[in-house]
Amino acid sequence: MTVEIPGLRDDDAGTVFLAELLREALLADGEFAKKLWINRRFHWRLYLDIILISPPLSYPLPLLSLTTHLALLSTRLPRLKSEGDEDPMFDDDWEASPFLYPRQGAAAGSRPPITLLVVAVGDSILFDPSKEELAVADSALAVSLCEVRTQKADESMEVDSGRELRLVSMRTVDPPSRLTPPGVPSTGNLAASGTFDPTSQKQQQQQKMEEYPQEGVWKAPLGGTRFAVLDSIIQAVLEKGGVADEVLDGLEGVDLS
Repeated sequence: MTVEIPGLRDDDAGTVFLAELLREALLADGEFAKKLWINRRFHWRLYLDIILISPPLSYPLPLLSLTTHLALLSTRLPRLKSEGDEDPMFDDDWEASPFLYPRQGAAAGSRPPITLLVVAVGDSILFDPSKEELAVADSALAVSLCEVRTQKADESMEVDSGRELRLVSMRTVDPPSRLTPPGVPSTGNLAASGTFDPTSQKQQQQQKMEEYPQEGVWKAPLGGTRFAVLDSIIQAVLEKGGVADEVLDGLEGVDLS
């Protein structure tokens, strides 16, 4: 899997990390690799290349994840005619080729995963943050989940209409706020005050050593994400009728024919 973004090199750390996040989500549930298996000697190799035409205004992970989800739902594989460990032979009729992920109501099983970008600013949780919201986030998480459809016990050929969400992977993403240097108070900034005060400079150095926060002065967040915040994010993603359900409902409305 490769991701190309205008203005960035193909081997840029950011694009490589995005591709790895998407690949990890696909392989996390263990069902995707089984769909590419032919027999003991052969298997399908699926290449997924994503080209972002215009530069993104925010972190493009959710957009790339949703387009990957739709692309996999519309992917077909030639119908296999051979059996067992024979050399593969396929049907030439493309209309007879099955979908990689069966369409709605066809069969039970997992669906392609989606990855949501969730940030925490204090005690607030934001989904799909803008560039400005991401810049002040205390922590950012890439949460990947998939929809699992199960068959009813009394009707073996009918798929349950209820939606079950399964968390498949979760990765932390360093927001820009953790990479910015701490701010300097105006009293210690010669360019702002125009005067030099040795006493204030000494106090500033002492305060910096003690790492006391100062009102109105930016300081990058330190440490990891609290477990309470992580639990709140997971509950908000997986809750019934939450953001994930709204996203999946919107994806089901896309015509893939």
